[in-house]
Amino acid sequence: MFLRYISTFPLLCIMGWFLFLRLHQQSIERAMDLTDSFTWEDLPTRDADTGHLTPAGWIPLTMKYSVRVTIAGLCVHIVQSTIRMVKNHETMLVAWYPFDWNVSPFYELVNISQVTNSKKEFSYISSYSILNLTLCFN
Repeated sequence: MFLRYISTFPLLCIMGWFLFLRLHQQSIERAMDLTDSFTWEDLPTRDADTGHLTPAGWIPLTMKYSVRVTIAGLCVHIVQSTIRMVKNHETMLVAWYPFDWNVSPFYELVNISQVTNSKKEFSYISSYSILNLTLCFN
């Protein structure tokens, strides 16, 4: 019984993130408008007294590592999904379709659509997490 509903948890998380973005859209837009008055490159990257990184110093590091983490996560996901699809002749995501997806043209089309949608959803999730991480450092 529990396993039937466990796949809805990631969907609820994504819906929660988008609801948060929708409810805080004005404050995010206001924060983005405030960035027009300065550039991060003009600000010091290290604190003069302590030598620690300032928020301007964290931005390039966050950008560099966020791209690497996103690419690594996508590679792991694609490799494990490809192995499972080849070994078991299943789709990337468990889904119900009103047609027989096991026959040849439909199987490939379903997998192509699931791969593109999976890449898109992974980009949404990782970009929101990286935005939240960047805002927490400030």
